[in-house]
Amino acid sequence: MARYYWKLICLIMLAILLPVSSLQAAVDYVPAGQVVEGPLLLSGDKIRVDGKVDGDLYAAGNDLSISGEVTGDIIAAGQNISITGPVQGDLRLAAQNIRLLGVTNGSATLFCQDLDFNQQAIIAKDILLFSQSARLDGDLQRNLKGGLQTLYLSGKIGQNVELYDVERLELDEAQIGGDLSYKSINKAIISPDTTIKGEERWKQTSPAQAEPEKQLAPWSIWGGLLINFLGLLIIWGLIKVWRPNLWSQIAEKAGQNLAGSIGIGLLLLLATPLLVLVLCLTVIGIPAAIGILLIYIMVLYASILITAQYLSQILKPKINYSGPEILPVLAWLLVLLLAVKIPFAGWILGLLILSFGLGSIFKTLSFNNDIGLS
Repeated sequence: MARYYWKLICLIMLAILLPVSSLQAAVDYVPAGQVVEGPLLLSGDKIRVDGKVDGDLYAAGNDLSISGEVTGDIIAAGQNISITGPVQGDLRLAAQNIRLLGVTNGSATLFCQDLDFNQQAIIAKDILLFSQSARLDGDLQRNLKGGLQTLYLSGKIGQNVELYDVERLELDEAQIGGDLSYKSINKAIISPDTTIKGEERWKQTSPAQAEPEKQLAPWSIWGGLLINFLGLLIIWGLIKVWRPNLWSQIAEKAGQNLAGSIGIGLLLLLATPLLVLVLCLTVIGIPAAIGILLIYIMVLYASILITAQYLSQILKPKINYSGPEILPVLAWLLVLLLAVKIPFAGWILGLLILSFGLGSIFKTLSFNNDIGLS
């Protein structure tokens, strides 16, 4: 059964990373006048949607420009996202820069470095915002919540503003239909032309103070290494009892194409966090995101075991070793645990180990039907 779950995860990931659509076409551009039935899934360096999407739009890329109408939700991740067209559903966006100029009938969940909520933009419901800096000049008809470093507000908020943490808050001719609640070191800069129909509730926070660097005692370093070593040993033993040949089969499968295993693993290493983020933005996909994240963490933790098993299988025939299988695995495991502690070179080795482990698991569970994990 685990093999089928893994395939499902990979299919979802490929749907995000590869340019596909509901028409089974590799497209990253919808021209004006064209109507595409959703859900539409797009990915690429530059994505442009000038036509109409009748349904939900999922997109991942570098630059995303959406000027056409979307009758469902927009769920997107990228470096730059610009939305000027009308959206009947919700916005779930993660990007470095987000620019909103259109009308959205739903709500918006935004994760970004910089947000420009233009004067002509309208969001009919709420905004949940986490950003480094944001400029809100448009019309938000209900509530604004979130955490920011800097917020410039000159637009209209229909109900309440609740900011969990903000360093600088400036209101210039803003209109707030309810309360203004915020936590910050300094009080907000509020112009005389700003209207707040409710109450201003400011909770002052103390500036963060850097803690003195603590020197770790040698016993804590070696103790942590020993605990990690024992934990990995227990995992190796449990898997060995459950499936006696699983470790050797994984290593053998990966060794058939070492570069391919590392390449696939590197792709999974980088793409899985993006997949989890996109699923979280859909809200309904949060349970799946949690499950994928748990599998991801467990495979990352076991990657060094897979690498140690692979190296031990290479070493044994060269030295004519015929003793207990666990001994060369333990030897290589200890060597790898120490090697990743080497300055600079250690993180490169660690990246290779993680990529090799992920790629090995992927290749074994996806293509080997003889392991019998179901």
